[in-house]
Amino acid sequence: MLRVFLASVAALGLGGHPAAACDGPGATRVDAIYPSGEIVPENLLRLYLYFSGPMADADVLPKVSLTRSDSAPVDGAFLSNRYELWSPDRTRLTLLFDPGRVKTGLRAHEAMGRALRAGERYVLTVDASAMDADGCDLAAAFSHGFVAGPSDTEPPDPGLWDIDIPQAGTTEPLRIAFGSPHDHLSMAFRIRVRHNGKPLPGRVNLQADETIWEFAPRRSWAAERHEISIEDALEDLAGNRPGRLFDQPAGLELPRPALQLWFLPTSE
Repeated sequence: MLRVFLASVAALGLGGHPAAACDGPGATRVDAIYPSGEIVPENLLRLYLYFSGPMADADVLPKVSLTRSDSAPVDGAFLSNRYELWSPDRTRLTLLFDPGRVKTGLRAHEAMGRALRAGERYVLTVDASAMDADGCDLAAAFSHGFVAGPSDTEPPDPGLWDIDIPQAGTTEPLRIAFGSPHDHLSMAFRIRVRHNGKPLPGRVNLQADETIWEFAPRRSWAAERHEISIEDALEDLAGNRPGRLFDQPAGLELPRPALQLWFLPTSE
């Protein structure tokens, strides 16, 4: 199920004050991770951790570790930043792989290589001592295993998507199969369905390890032309965008795909 949290800091009363000490574990836990699939490209750009409640202002990154299958730590995998990449309600933490290591030709890449290597298995762990907003430890430690696959060097191309067009007069979903996993936040916010030039109200659902995007309208489909509008900031797991690679060689120009697709809901 899609997990996107948009509550504001003010609404939750999180103002940067230190949390009170807690005598034992609290109820907060890690309850989702993206990408959700077992195989990710070795040039993966981000991991997302979702917590069941808001976390403390204290640094969480030191409580997060990445190890290989032999328990050897992967040092320097994530970009160290003064400000951790939290959603406004502090329930989603973005773990950004060091771009200097992901991109080829840069000093960090030449010195250390990518944090992930194709064919190897990894385990991401969040220690239970990571504190929530009440100053309590997590209810339990969290671990997630995955395998690094080959680099993703194919940018998103809407012209290659497999689109399952819904039937007019129903609220069955419009279904798009990308053929490869994409960034789940990008999928949630960078694709819109429009009718008569206006965004169509409805619900987005992601399936099959973020390889399938579905949109169910709030009201039945009209038997009229609709537009699928794609922003050029849409990203796959490696940060590639339509017509642009995250690790694009100097001088390479890729064709720009069409970012508007049209469809007509089918009749009975």
